[in-house]
Amino acid sequence: MDKIFKSFFISKKYINKKFLIAVSGGVDSMVILYIFNKILNKNISVCTCNFNLNNTYKNNLLVFNFCYKNKINFFFKKFNTLKYIKKTKKSIQMGARELRYAWFNKIIKKYNYNYLITAHHFDDNIETFFINLLRGSSIYGLKGIKSVNKNIIRPYLIFKINKDEIFKYAFKKKIYWINDKSNFTNIYLRNQIRNNIIPILKKEFNNFYTYIKNSLIKLHFEYEIINRYINKIKKKFFGFKQILNIKYKCIYINSFINIKNYEYILYRLLIKYKFYNINILKRIFLLNVGKKIYSNDNKYKIIKLRNKIILTKNSIIKIYKKISFPKKIYVNNNSKIYFFLKKNKKKYYKKKYIYINYDIINRPIYIKNWEKGDSFYNNEQKIKINNIFKKFKITSFYKDKILFLVDKKNNILCSLNKVFIYNNLYLINKKTKKILFFNFLK
Repeated sequence: MDKIFKSFFISKKYINKKFLIAVSGGVDSMVILYIFNKILNKNISVCTCNFNLNNTYKNNLLVFNFCYKNKINFFFKKFNTLKYIKKTKKSIQMGARELRYAWFNKIIKKYNYNYLITAHHFDDNIETFFINLLRGSSIYGLKGIKSVNKNIIRPYLIFKINKDEIFKYAFKKKIYWINDKSNFTNIYLRNQIRNNIIPILKKEFNNFYTYIKNSLIKLHFEYEIINRYINKIKKKFFGFKQILNIKYKCIYINSFINIKNYEYILYRLLIKYKFYNINILKRIFLLNVGKKIYSNDNKYKIIKLRNKIILTKNSIIKIYKKISFPKKIYVNNNSKIYFFLKKNKKKYYKKKYIYINYDIINRPIYIKNWEKGDSFYNNEQKIKINNIFKKFKITSFYKDKILFLVDKKNNILCSLNKVFIYNNLYLINKKTKKILFFNFLK
């Protein structure tokens, strides 16, 4: 194990990098720490945490003593895990995972570590395979844990090292570790698979690890092939767009439904945004215009329009800007609104501009988003903006992105983009001395 780790981690890619090693005090992480201390002593630091669930201070002390003896930089954190899972309504295992990885990332950013090293091994991959199989996962879940994922490296998984091999190495090198008692209780599904199912399979099949290893390798290759196909479709049909500094993605329905198995592909495209219910997604093309579906974490929404579906964040970016003149407002990367203030002369009049009687405006003036209930009076008749939207069939997605010019008292002067709405009270006449004009964005 020493040789393969050394040849890999002293290569040109890693030789001068800084590593943060997550160590629990168990046999897996203590062996990782022992090996890294031998081959990269100067470039490693250790982080360990206490989740305040079991009596793990012995584990923490073991890790600290090893680091102190070998002059390794050491980080420690204690979490109130029960409080966190009560607040977030997560399982203990998921809550503990979120807490520790958030802390790891803080350390990495603060002290500029290049990589995080974790002690996931091949048995963890086997357990994950069975967990996801029982939960009805696709190939994306069955392929197992990634050996390298961005800045996280899992050395045991790179070399397909299993638990038995780790134990043999630990006994041979006389490495001391402390077992986590929670690993032997069958409260969690992972422990049931680890303690009950896998031992039986090992007895029944002499080449158990070889068979599973070959299967996972094939699944990984098949995943890569499928993923490349999905990414091609993503580039072609799941386009990125922007309106009013708001980013969104859209799929044009008529083109997309011609793809074979388009419903499942839609599910694969959207699962990244926490849309987990494939049955709901199957029905999205049949929804009425303007209907919405929200992601499981409520951070994103899909809106059904006439000829497309749109994915965007489930939040409205409020815009409220004071306007001085002349002024250039960036609506998005490609579109700008230019505001000018001039004396009333015919030579300024052009079709591409909107003109406002500046003399009667309660100044200063502002740009703002549409809000529910917005209206103005035209010849003593109340005009509701939402009724105009309905007339021009403006969907809920675009309503939030339509901008209005308003005065000091929030009176609407006109719209600035998408649909033309104008308050006749501010029409220019012969007596108008100053005019405000600007380009309208379609």
